[in-house]
Parts: sequence; structure tokens; C-alpha cells
Amino acid sequence: MDFEVSAEQLHFVSLAQRLAKESLAPRAEHYDEAGVHPTESWHDLWQNGFLAAAVPKEYGGLGLDMLTYCMVMEKLAEGCTSTAMTAHMHSTVMRFIDALGTDQQKSLYFSEVVNQGELFGSWGSEPESRGGAVHRQTTITPSGGGYVIDGEKHFCTMAGGAHRYMVHCSLEDADPEQALLLALVPHGTPGLNIIGDWNTLGMRATISPSVSFKDCRVGEQDVLGEAGQSQRLGVGLAFGLGYAAVYLGAAQAALDYTVEYCRTHHFDPDPELLAESLIVQRNVAEMTMSLEGAHLVVYQAASHWAESKIAERAIWAARAKYLATQASLSVTGLAIQTVGGRSAHKRMPLERIFRDVRTCTLMPPNLDQTMEIIGKAELGLFDALVTAQR
Repeated sequence: MDFEVSAEQLHFVSLAQRLAKESLAPRAEHYDEAGVHPTESWHDLWQNGFLAAAVPKEYGGLGLDMLTYCMVMEKLAEGCTSTAMTAHMHSTVMRFIDALGTDQQKSLYFSEVVNQGELFGSWGSEPESRGGAVHRQTTITPSGGGYVIDGEKHFCTMAGGAHRYMVHCSLEDADPEQALLLALVPHGTPGLNIIGDWNTLGMRATISPSVSFKDCRVGEQDVLGEAGQSQRLGVGLAFGLGYAAVYLGAAQAALDYTVEYCRTHHFDPDPELLAESLIVQRNVAEMTMSLEGAHLVVYQAASHWAESKIAERAIWAARAKYLATQASLSVTGLAIQTVGGRSAHKRMPLERIFRDVRTCTLMPPNLDQTMEIIGKAELGLFDALVTAQR
């Protein structure tokens, strides 16, 4: 890749790669099969500083630039897709806190991460809404010096495992276009109840059931910024770019496994290794180039992220997520086709990675939504795009 990377950046990427290989990958099968929180892997991420990847340096975090961050998330995903995805969602909450929080909130929340290894979830999806929709049925209402939250959320990642949950709410009686208000609800708050299970195709260790809020009370100090502020700043656009990095890491793990398998296996009576087959060589070439192209766009987007405006970030994230989605789906499917029927066994990682990629690439913005954003940009409809993102 023709991107300048410093020695410090390479240090974090190499550390993430080692951590993924030595700690995350050996546990991935168990977490998936048992459908439990990857708590041991979270602890290792904390011990190596990666839970504070998006925490500013002045608060004790790593304060990684977006390119380094994406490369780190990619390497973590090579070890365990679910662990990397939860780390990314937690890290994006850190970005919301950095952009919207008061000095007092930053000191408190960042300290909980840096010093205690706590995780923060983000809950936006709802049963009646399309993923990524602006409008929220979950309401937050001022009451007695604090707020009351009522409603229901879907796909509540890390439910029961995180320390706080950033709940996307609509401020009652506010303009619907500017009503979004974020509340960091502590785990165990009365009125917060897990009401569904999480028995899914993939991403089983993200533990993302439904959660209800009924007369759930939080204090003023638990609310981030003002209604509509997070939309105006476009903080949530970082979700899509990080998703893309996770997809590429998972797909890279599938490709690496396939290459190693073909280098070391043959089928009787043919004495030649699978790697000698022209069909295998073509498949590996196709997978390699799919990832190469997606990598270029993801890294380009990450490199330009800091100086880009909101509409530009929306386009960068859509381009990255679209190509990473297409590449990861193609690569994981072709990896299974190349290795053959044996790859369907649970003892091999390909079927788990395939399931994880097929599941997590459905996260918003999905393929249709990313194509809509890219198309509007190419047609010069920037005003409509900015409005849609707000």
C-alpha cells in the first residue's frame, strides 16, 4: 500500500496483530459456540491499550489517527470478528464522548475505560425502524432534574456485558429532525430490561438482544450534548468506516487460512498440492485482488478522514463500506468453495468467518444505502446528502 506509515503506527498495528494471533483467535471458536461475551479478550485489549484506542492522549488513551485505528481494528478482526466489532462500537462511543461531552464527563468516562477497562455499548436500532434511520421511537423526557427513557431497542450489542450503554433517543416535543439525544445509561439501571435472546447466524459473541426501557431514569450528567448536536457533527459516520475495516480483517483471515491449507494439502490419488491447481491459483488471485482494491479505498478514506467535511465523510464511509462488504462476502464464499466440503466442519474457522461476515455486513448503512449515498454524490446532490445524514 502506498500510504506513509510511521514507526509508531506500525508498532500499534504489529501489537494488534500479535494480540489477535496469540489471544483472540484461540478463543474465537469457544465464544461463537457458547454465545458468550468475549470477556477475556476484552481484558487483553484493555491491558494492551486498545480499549482506549479512540480516547484522546490527554486523557490517557492512545488517540490513534483514523488510518492507524482502521488498521488496528482490521488486525483484531483477523483473530475474532465479534471481539473486533465490539471494540469498534465501544471506540465509536468514545468519539461521541470526545465530541459532545463536557470536561467533567470526559474525565469520568475516559477514566473508566483507561483505568478500569470498562466497555461502552451503542444502541440505536429499533424494531419498527430500518437500520440507520434518523427518527427514534425511544423517547427521553426531562423529569425532576434528570430524564426518563421509554421505548425498545433492537440489536443491543454487549447487552449485559458493558458498563454503560449509549442509547439513541428522541427528545419529546422537539423537532423530529433535530430531536436525537444520546444518554449514557449505566448497566443495572432500574427500568432497563433485556427482553430477547441472541441466537443468530453469526456474530454470536456480540450478544445483541432486544432491550426495553420503561420509566428508566438517568441524571443530567448522563446525557451527551444537546438534541441534534451529534447529527450536525456527523460523529456516527465513523461507525461505517470501522465496520469496513472489521470486514476486511475477517476476510483476510479466511484468505490466509485458505492459502495455508492449499499449500499443505492434497487429495489422493493426486500427489500434487492443491496450490498447484490452476483453479485454486485463479481463486486465490481473485480473493487477493478483491481485498487489495477494498483496502485501497478503506485506507484512502481513513487517511482523509480528519480534514474531511461531514458530507465528504459520508461518501468516504459509504465507498469503504460498500467495497469492503462486497469483497468480504466474495472472499469468504470463495474460500469455502476452494477448500471444499471440509470447510463446513466446525473444527475449521472458515464456516464461522463466513457466518460472521454474512451477518455483520448487514449493519447500516447496508449495500443499498451505501449505493444511494455514492450515487447522490456522483450526481451532485450534496445538499440532499447532508440533509439525509443529519
